[in-house]
Amino acid sequence: MIMTNNIIVSLGIPVFNESRFLKETIESLLIQTYKNLEIIAIDNCSNDDSYKILKEYSKKDKRVKVFKNDRNIGLSNNFNLLVRKSNGDYFAWIGAHDIYDKFYVEKLLSKIIKDDKTSVVFSNVSNIGSKNEVIIEKKDTGFELIHNSKFLRLLKLPWAIKGSGDIVMGIFEIEKLKKTNLFSKSVLWADVFLVYQLASIGKIKRVDEVLRSRRYFRETEKGFDSWELKYKTFTQRFREPREIGEGKPSIYLYFPVLFMCWKIFYEMGIKKILNPLNLLISFYLVFLFAFKKRNSLIVDIKSYFQKAS
Repeated sequence: MIMTNNIIVSLGIPVFNESRFLKETIESLLIQTYKNLEIIAIDNCSNDDSYKILKEYSKKDKRVKVFKNDRNIGLSNNFNLLVRKSNGDYFAWIGAHDIYDKFYVEKLLSKIIKDDKTSVVFSNVSNIGSKNEVIIEKKDTGFELIHNSKFLRLLKLPWAIKGSGDIVMGIFEIEKLKKTNLFSKSVLWADVFLVYQLASIGKIKRVDEVLRSRRYFRETEKGFDSWELKYKTFTQRFREPREIGEGKPSIYLYFPVLFMCWKIFYEMGIKKILNPLNLLISFYLVFLFAFKKRNSLIVDIKSYFQKAS
């Protein structure tokens, strides 16, 4: 596989109480076939041995660069801080409990450098459990948008979008990534909103091979008896300190559907008003998002006023 080895790829690991699987994750990064890497890890005030593990690896391999926040700044802020601290030409966020195939960087990088109009390349995944047992051997995740036209990509986006959480764990050209809001604070579907912005910047492409093993081990990742219970659990999780850091959750996290609609309209419409077509596209995206999330909106309103009473 032909590739320019002077390209630096930054792998950013957001860490919060990840000591259980962290070593396996780092080991899978250190044996990547593409060697010109920097591995940046930021510990977000863990209360386990995560930072100790990171420091041990930074002493073994100079490519591992470790930082520790003075306070818990929240999940999204920590994700974004990794981008600001990176020095690479390309960047990928890394799940601190996942395992990566040794060809992960090489194959994703090889695909993205072939087309300078591509905003992100990601891979299919397998799902594994806490003991590395295979839950799903291959999961075809995410979707592709390969039109050269930005507006054709955005017209198709609401009908194609799925698996945003896996898409944003792909590899990006750093300068294109910095044109987005990264992980927007107080947006429940921050990964989805990032995919919206990526689709407006360039193509979204997938490598069909399984190059990442995504680990499921938390109680909140297990099955639920109803859709509503799953949604309430999901929204409650994103109002907890692990996700938002210190302080109280903002009102936006109690009305996530409405706030998401506003973010789409503002960032992709109002701020791009010099081209009126952007405003029309933003109306289109907002309408379809709200329509698809109408049941979630009803739950948001009921839950908030039940809490208030």
